[in-house]
Amino acid sequence: MRSLTHLRFFIASAAAMLLGGCLVSDLPVLDSKTGKARPISEGDYLACPLENGEIADGAECDRFHVERTANGEYVFVEGGDSEPARLRFRKVARDGYAVQSAESDSFVYYYGKTRSGGLLLVMMNCPELPSDLRARLISRGDLETDDEDFEVCKVKTLRGLVEAAQAYHRGDASQMKDAAILITPAPPLAEME
Repeated sequence: MRSLTHLRFFIASAAAMLLGGCLVSDLPVLDSKTGKARPISEGDYLACPLENGEIADGAECDRFHVERTANGEYVFVEGGDSEPARLRFRKVARDGYAVQSAESDSFVYYYGKTRSGGLLLVMMNCPELPSDLRARLISRGDLETDDEDFEVCKVKTLRGLVEAAQAYHRGDASQMKDAAILITPAPPLAEME
């Protein structure tokens, strides 16, 4: 059984095995008031993993349907028995978003950028933030970490999330290009056969 493989499994696996240090929280930072941006429309989409910033030849893409709830949460439904992915978006710059994904018992954060009617999602990684920004966010209590290698960085405030996403938007943070997916409008099913 698959559950939006490249949104929840691919990126989560990449974080666990390759990256470590992804931005997480125990409680949601974005809610119905702070996470109600609308970067994409409802409809059918494809999620494709990226290699070196591009969709690889023969990449396995997942088809899913996007719905938006009354409280501003996006629900990405793949079908079958899989659990839908639940995301919230906060605009941080023109075409740039802080993205919160609800996981089983925590929340994981991404940087999102609209692109050709779709969305590029990049996992935000604490060690990749500029060191001066990371130090400032930690000293103010916006981020919290238990170690010098930043293996676990918890987002504690909305300001901390927004400033981290803005660093990604400006290109100040190193983007791990293999921890990204491109979500694009899906062609009609008849065209895919």
